[in-house]
Amino acid sequence: MPSLSNPTHPKGVSTKRRSLPPSPLPPDDVCAEINAQVRSNAALGAPAFDFGAHVRTRSYALHDFHLDEFKVVAFLDDGVAGLLPETFRPPSPCPLYTFDIDNAGKKGLGMFALRNIPKGGLILVEHPILVVPYLVGLTTPLAEIYTRMFDRLTLEGRHELTRLANSESRDHPPSLEDVVHANAIGIQLDVPDVPNPELATHRAVFLNTSRCNHSCGPNAQWEWDTPTLSLYLSAVRPICPGEEITIQYAPSTRPRHERQKALRAQYGFTCQCQWCSVPSAEAVLRSDGARAALDGFWRNLPAFEEWCLDPTMSDDTLIKLHLGALEMIEQEGLQVLDREKHVDAIAMCYGALEDVERFKTWTARVCDAKVRENPSQALVFSKWLSNPMTFPAWGWRKTFCGSRARV
Repeated sequence: MPSLSNPTHPKGVSTKRRSLPPSPLPPDDVCAEINAQVRSNAALGAPAFDFGAHVRTRSYALHDFHLDEFKVVAFLDDGVAGLLPETFRPPSPCPLYTFDIDNAGKKGLGMFALRNIPKGGLILVEHPILVVPYLVGLTTPLAEIYTRMFDRLTLEGRHELTRLANSESRDHPPSLEDVVHANAIGIQLDVPDVPNPELATHRAVFLNTSRCNHSCGPNAQWEWDTPTLSLYLSAVRPICPGEEITIQYAPSTRPRHERQKALRAQYGFTCQCQWCSVPSAEAVLRSDGARAALDGFWRNLPAFEEWCLDPTMSDDTLIKLHLGALEMIEQEGLQVLDREKHVDAIAMCYGALEDVERFKTWTARVCDAKVRENPSQALVFSKWLSNPMTFPAWGWRKTFCGSRARV
């Protein structure tokens, strides 16, 4: 079977299977329980979700997507399927020999780097093998739906899928439902602008990315791209040969006890990463406090324009806040929170203060980060680096506050 770290270009051929008939409405108590779960899950973005209406308006069908030698089987609402591209674009090329799947001790198998991977470096590009709605609005048993999907896979696909670990007891064989729920990643698909649309979040199973174990300070993150029907996994900090490649399964800015509870409930394990294995209650409180501060950082931060106009704030107010955030990100291993936004903000502050040397220092760091990820933005910052006074907010703080500013 060809490695999914280097998938072939997709042709985007889709074969639609017959739709499943709509289901009768579930009991009121079931609707109430599901409504409460969905509405309280901020990640789903459905605070007014109505499961009864969801069931009444769903129409599903099985789809096969043939991407050259790889086959994706999807179970989709008709409205969602209708918004997918008619032809999927080829994904970006992926470097060869970036990782291997190997023994990760008590965690089972894991993904390990085969060579040095720089920050921002691409690790793999991968198509999902299965895609299903986050919540299926049918009374048809999920086991039956998953069996139909499994039967549509290639023999190699079935073999690889059944090898994925699951969160249930090893005393009995894993069901397909176990495999999907223990290994799925939440991707976003477009939904139609209609009353009671499908939830945008869908569960997708990836044969390689699903081998990535969890860490509360992960060294990699993934991005989903619908036009290529691909997941892109990249490093958020440098990764050394032999180092395990990890992602986050649950929001890592939650307190440790909440992260542990969510991971046990969904995946059946207790996280033992270095950030969960801190030696004392005091260290736990310090870590939880740093993560809470990072979680609310941008909501609580004074606006750049406000700082430029307000002489009651000191010249270094924003700079100190962003430097503190960078320190906490390093302490907690949370480079997934986009530390470059803080570097960018510090450069802007020094520009507003007309501090040429520090503006150049921090702008150079921005350029280095953006060269790989966003070359067009890197070019803009390079122009500001060569001529700081072309920075649009140059001297704003000095102009508007002048000698009235606190120092």
